[in-house]
Amino acid sequence: MNCAIIGSTKIAEVHAEQLLKNGVKEITFISRSKKKREQIILRVRKKASKEAFLFHSNINILKKNFFNIICICSNTEVHDNHLKYVSKLKSIIIVEKPIISLIKYKYKYRDFLISIYKKNKKIIVCYPYLFLANSFKKFFNKINKIKKINFEFQTGGTAKFKKICVNLMPHALTFFHIFLKKNFLKKKMKIEDLLVEKNKWKCKFSIDKISINLIFKENFKKKTYLKLKIDNRILIRKTKKIKKLFINYIEDNKTKRKKNINNPMEEFYANFFKNIKNVKYYNENKNITLDIMKKNSFFLNYFS
Repeated sequence: MNCAIIGSTKIAEVHAEQLLKNGVKEITFISRSKKKREQIILRVRKKASKEAFLFHSNINILKKNFFNIICICSNTEVHDNHLKYVSKLKSIIIVEKPIISLIKYKYKYRDFLISIYKKNKKIIVCYPYLFLANSFKKFFNKINKIKKINFEFQTGGTAKFKKICVNLMPHALTFFHIFLKKNFLKKKMKIEDLLVEKNKWKCKFSIDKISINLIFKENFKKKTYLKLKIDNRILIRKTKKIKKLFINYIEDNKTKRKKNINNPMEEFYANFFKNIKNVKYYNENKNITLDIMKKNSFFLNYFS
């Protein structure tokens, strides 16, 4: 099985590592910059097995060679261009979230996505927080008794102002889709407060009888973390490096213990390859994606 990855950023490297772990033998990195393509190959090569074949090229290779999987890890602002370029191919397409920019498409996002999905039935958007939510959920016996949630998420990204919401909201929505269930993405949400700053996006809203406070931060100088406060209990998802291996764990303020958890990205790819021939799997991801884009648009255009 072979794969083409569009993009040469850190997230492209993460996808490459997971693809190789799941049996992909050949990866071609696609980028406008030859230097960046060569650099990512050097980084991935250090962790790849000797049997892995790593190549690089420009985007024209997609029309010359067949790839079982095409993974779009480019800047969000050009996801739409790359989707248009590959949507008619017979490859399976994995897209790093969000699928396209809501800043760029505004209210026309749905028309564009429907046209793309008609051309290719096997498009999957990567949502690792669908799996991370289950790790947090194990700490609670009665989810239906929750009254207040603070979801504070900081990344080392470079997005500013509204783009922070575009970039990080899919994580929060997929998390609550699993954590709270009960058709969370379909329900009406009432915004009570919203603040947009250069490096921070905050919103307080209610759904059913639960008050949810979202705090998104992006700062390339800071380390990524997720802090979840549920009523009076605080859980923090962190990572640590031990002998070149990244360990994911949750720190619980109630028990003062640290519990190791699975890597959400590893779980995403394990689930992807398990369902790679399952039509229902692609349809469910499509429906979740359309619901996420609708809700994200709601938050993003609240002041409009």
